[in-house]
Amino acid sequence: MLRWMPDRYRELRDLVWGARPDRDVDEELATHVALRAEELEAQGMTPEEARREARRRFGDAERWRRETLSEAEQEQRGRDRTERLDAIRREVRLALRSLGRAPTFTLIAVLTLALGIGANTAIFSVVNGVLLRPLPVPWLHDLVVVQTDLPGLDLHGGPISVGEALDLAERRDLFQSFTAYSRPTLNLTGSGEPQRIAAVSTVGQYFDVFGARPQLGRLYRAEDSRNGNHKVVVLSHAFWQELTGGDPRVVGTSLRLNGEAYEVIGVLAPEFRYPRTAQLWTPREVLPQHLGAQQRLTMILTAVGRPQPGITPEQLRTQLRTEAERWHERYRGEAYDPAARHTVAAVPFLDHLSGELRPILRVLMGAVGLVLLIACANVASLQLVRSTGRARELAVRAALGAGRWPLVRQLFVESLVLGAAGGVVGLGIGALLIRLIARSDAAQFALLRDVQLDGAVLAFTAVITLVAAVLFGTIPAFRASDVAAGEVLRGSARGTSAGPARGRFLQGAVVVQVALALVLLLGSGLVVRSLSRLLDADPGFRTAGVHTMRVALSGDRYAGNAPRMAFHDALLERLRGVPGVELAGTVYGLPFDSQDNSSPFQIVGRAAGADEPKRHARMWFAGGDYFQAMGIALVRGRLFTDADDDGGQVVSVIDETLARQFFPSEDPIGKQLEQGLESTIVGVVRAVKKDDLAEPGKATIYYPIAQAQWVAGNTAVVVRSALPAGATATALRAAVRELDGSIPVFEVMSMEERVERSLGTRRLAVGVLGGFAVLALLLAALGIYGVLSYGVSQRTRELGVRLALGARPREVVTMVLRGGLALTAVGLVAGALAFLALGGALDALLYGIGPRDPVTLATGAALLALVAAFGCYIPARRAARVDPITALRAE
Repeated sequence: MLRWMPDRYRELRDLVWGARPDRDVDEELATHVALRAEELEAQGMTPEEARREARRRFGDAERWRRETLSEAEQEQRGRDRTERLDAIRREVRLALRSLGRAPTFTLIAVLTLALGIGANTAIFSVVNGVLLRPLPVPWLHDLVVVQTDLPGLDLHGGPISVGEALDLAERRDLFQSFTAYSRPTLNLTGSGEPQRIAAVSTVGQYFDVFGARPQLGRLYRAEDSRNGNHKVVVLSHAFWQELTGGDPRVVGTSLRLNGEAYEVIGVLAPEFRYPRTAQLWTPREVLPQHLGAQQRLTMILTAVGRPQPGITPEQLRTQLRTEAERWHERYRGEAYDPAARHTVAAVPFLDHLSGELRPILRVLMGAVGLVLLIACANVASLQLVRSTGRARELAVRAALGAGRWPLVRQLFVESLVLGAAGGVVGLGIGALLIRLIARSDAAQFALLRDVQLDGAVLAFTAVITLVAAVLFGTIPAFRASDVAAGEVLRGSARGTSAGPARGRFLQGAVVVQVALALVLLLGSGLVVRSLSRLLDADPGFRTAGVHTMRVALSGDRYAGNAPRMAFHDALLERLRGVPGVELAGTVYGLPFDSQDNSSPFQIVGRAAGADEPKRHARMWFAGGDYFQAMGIALVRGRLFTDADDDGGQVVSVIDETLARQFFPSEDPIGKQLEQGLESTIVGVVRAVKKDDLAEPGKATIYYPIAQAQWVAGNTAVVVRSALPAGATATALRAAVRELDGSIPVFEVMSMEERVERSLGTRRLAVGVLGGFAVLALLLAALGIYGVLSYGVSQRTRELGVRLALGARPREVVTMVLRGGLALTAVGLVAGALAFLALGGALDALLYGIGPRDPVTLATGAALLALVAAFGCYIPARRAARVDPITALRAE
């Protein structure tokens, strides 16, 4: 009977057929009923009556079964969990002992994986912080930026006007919340040394759009822009700490900004940092006169909205186009030139935020993926080579009864241990690389300054570690486990039955490594050559010895044009008197500075031609000896003089680009332009680059500051000086302080520094891709060396026979080199074809060179071939030194 079944029998049954808690519970319940029935039979009942009575007395058998089964299954799960953990611990201990017996292999494999995983961790951290989650906003991926498009002027992605922003903020059918903002800088005085503050001036529901919350005080409301309550500010957490040391009593105090008092009403939580460099936020004052038809042409606000649920991108696009058409109808003849074909469109906020970093990060993410593949191929090759030396160990285990799957499992656990070690070390390497990126020239981009390791990055590292372990561990595990135990234990070299297949895999791994290394090397070479050509590009001005600073006048003292011009003229006069300063001038529209202004223009008396470029030009203002100080050469006519003042005829100087585009076969001197100001052209100067050495020329019109005095309070000062940079900066600050100590001086730097800052993303690409290329070269050389060394060890008898029969060592070296270089050649061809197919991805990073440049292709292939030849030579030399007697005796 079941109640007498020995426990050993149950254990044997569970071992053979597996534990079945439901079967055990049914047996227990049946045994209980059977025992009760036997007792009742002994009391005189018939067997049928006894069984029926026993079941009745037992009660709800199904309920007891469910409860008992639940407890049994829980116990079984606990036992299974314990057994699995014990098995994992045993496998891991065995893997650690095995790897510990091969310290050189383990160290090389871990470092190889760590470099690949660390590079991926660092680049993903940047991608996560720039493209995926740059802000802690739950609905970040829903946000859109509404921009102005003027296809008639070939202008796209521009800001919108205040009136347009308010109209869109009222479209509750389209947006849950909507805001628009500009980013002025304000003079802060009365709180120690005067300083220039980065502010954000907003209309609409700014804090609702971004989900911001205050740490202290409160936030202002959308209506504060229009109800007279705009003299309030909210401080960033960092600026609050800097300004007051974290004093919670700051709420209710006042700050003097541009000479006016603003009340501090709140401090934002530390996690809110948009824009990253902003120090305070304030509502933009909106008065009725700001909403007229002509003000619709003043497009200065970046607009961000959170669409209503269910609004698709296509619906939003259609509705925005319809809204723009309403504006055109409402302001017909007053605003919105039909020739400009004005409209508005929405783009994802994340695309707008990442800007020029997006294409480079895509390239780097692809490149770092290739590095990881090379590392995995390398480690897979090393593992397969190592398995040759472990053939006897694996054969012994197989002979003792270990099946193929336990061997595969053990080898795969070793791969997981290697991957885990590589992941941990790689995480440290990634953290170091992140710190280096944050300190590089590219850190001028605020998004890169806050890149850090977070939960998402740690999860990514864990995933790629697991993926790497699968990639480099699967095939070697199956190959190595395919062992013929009898032959190996008898001492036959043919005991590993997968020898030919193993050799083909190793050769394929070499080809893959060489091909991927060549792709990275060629990409790096193109970017390096592009940067070299960019550095040789002519910006249109001289950078050596030119120093700049920004000043901004504010407050009642400089409320009118006259006091601003008086300060402007006095500052230039004082600077010209500084020993070592040769020339001094001012400009609104300094190259490689954020200041800019542009608008349509007309050539008086001449209608636009059908094939003529769009009549749109930069509108810059220059004073003093600006052109001479910058070294912008005069091509024709004259520059501005002291006679070009507020009382004289309005004049302008155009650049070569405008002259070439609109006066290709005539002299522009004396022609008249209308760009808000109606002016007469008196000179033509060289075209200059504005923000990027790679940018095409854009038409520019210069006006004398003396004839546009409203810009005199917010200009850049330019001096040409023979003094060292530090002495020049000190002289610039001193000149301003002597005139008015309440005016902050900011952005004091040389033109060389300004140009260099514009190269940050390109230098980042050069540095990272160059590092990846060097790493790929080393890994490829190591892979070739490992495979050829393995081949030499497998052919020791053959080589000994050859040498014994009279082969010269040089012939053996040539034979081994030929095999290695043949694999290299196949990899080079595959890599070149892959790069020719993928090279177009680098277009956004190149200047003056094509993505399929033959010189770069040939140079990269030659360099990789040279490195590969070095990797081949060492095992080839070792092959030539094989002792024939020793090799034959070992056989």
